[in-house]
Amino acid sequence: MILTIHRHVISRIPRYSVTYDNSNTWLLHVSQAQQDDRGYYMCQVNTNPMISQVGYLQVVVPPNILDIESTPSSVAVRENQNINMTCRADGFPTPKIIWRREDGQSITVERKKKEIPMGILQPRR
Repeated sequence: MILTIHRHVISRIPRYSVTYDNSNTWLLHVSQAQQDDRGYYMCQVNTNPMISQVGYLQVVVPPNILDIESTPSSVAVRENQNINMTCRADGFPTPKIIWRREDGQSITVERKKKEIPMGILQPRR
């Protein structure tokens, strides 16, 4: 999609603008960058042959824990029963989810006291 020609913005996306300074530098401005803005952008000079420069815009999205309505925030279970707890998050790059106990104790995996140090147990995807 052509965004600009010279100083005129062709795109109907008002978040795009172009400026030019006296040192022959053209700048493409993207205000309020969004995930959809991620990708390759090309500056092109229409000479014969045409010359261009390509740059990649990466948009970082902060991690966000997704609220799952079907999973209650507090669960009671009898000793030796199984329990599944779910945690989902989105963002870019993909967030790393780590399970840990709030009281700082190790998470016991088996009754034989096999413990996992805090910060290593991760949920299944």
